[in-house]
Amino acid sequence: MVDLSFLTAEPYPAVSLFAGGLLALFLAVYGRRDDSYIDEIGTVLAFMLGGFMLVMAVAVMLEGALGWLSLVILLLLAACLFLKPFKTLPWSGVFGMVAGAAAAYLASTVIQGDLFGLEEWKVLVIVFFVVGAIVHLLTHFIGDMLALSTMVLSWKVSVVVVGLVAIAEGIFLLLEGESLLSFL
Repeated sequence: MVDLSFLTAEPYPAVSLFAGGLLALFLAVYGRRDDSYIDEIGTVLAFMLGGFMLVMAVAVMLEGALGWLSLVILLLLAACLFLKPFKTLPWSGVFGMVAGAAAAYLASTVIQGDLFGLEEWKVLVIVFFVVGAIVHLLTHFIGDMLALSTMVLSWKVSVVVVGLVAIAEGIFLLLEGESLLSFL
């Protein structure tokens, strides 16, 4: 198992909160512009930093390194950044195809010859489509829930608020070594 406790040591959480807050503010203020690729670069950076911050949040939670407010801010900011590019990918179709192919492969290792009077390849095609369709429907529902979450988390007002609170939290952690909550 990988030891991620180094992510909980100072100044990593504070710096990631500060940098993530700045990136979130930049993406919210700059917005989507057709004449520039800066939004795409920012989205890639946001995805990578958000994923890193999600891993950091798990490490912080396991180590108990930060207070609950810092952890909540870290998770919210990570979700804001990490979920930004997810709205454009057809995840339900991808997961349905992968699950259907995996189920058909596993079925091919078990099925030897005809089954229920059907040739083996026909059974495998049926398994592929049935499992793929079920997974597609389930992940489509989950994707719709993620899209709703992404809409709320990518709303400029919520991104600005989370970004400003994250910057303040990062500054307090860097300068004072304590959370904003201890000063409220």
